[in-house]
Amino acid sequence: MRYGGGHWARLRRRLLAGTALVVVAAVGTAVALPLLRDRSQRHLQRRADREVTATAQRTRAALLATPSAPQATLRDTAEATSGVEVLTVEADVAGVRLVFRVRVAKTAASVFGWQRATATGCFAQVVGRSANPAALERLPCPT
Repeated sequence: MRYGGGHWARLRRRLLAGTALVVVAAVGTAVALPLLRDRSQRHLQRRADREVTATAQRTRAALLATPSAPQATLRDTAEATSGVEVLTVEADVAGVRLVFRVRVAKTAASVFGWQRATATGCFAQVVGRSANPAALERLPCPT
């Protein structure tokens, strides 16, 4: 008989090593999957937030293209952009001030199934008669 056991001792050591490897892989998977899912969701949320800003910039460009238009036309121009809801339109000495809300919903397929993210932002834009257009202002959204 050899020192350290025979065939059964080697088999027992291999089984023990294989079991330990399976346990480590299972624990690693159980820890890593939720972290990856959260990271994927955060990435989708950031994409939705960037699209809110891009939609607001497109709306601003459309509004500033016709600075001398009446209030109703400016409202229609803003609402023609997908995802934009005009909240208020006010006229004053500086021009017409529009406050609008932009809503974006993003859906993406991932290894974790379908993920959905929604983002909302409120903005104000003054469409004036001057040569220098006012900047787009981000506002807190009313509840």
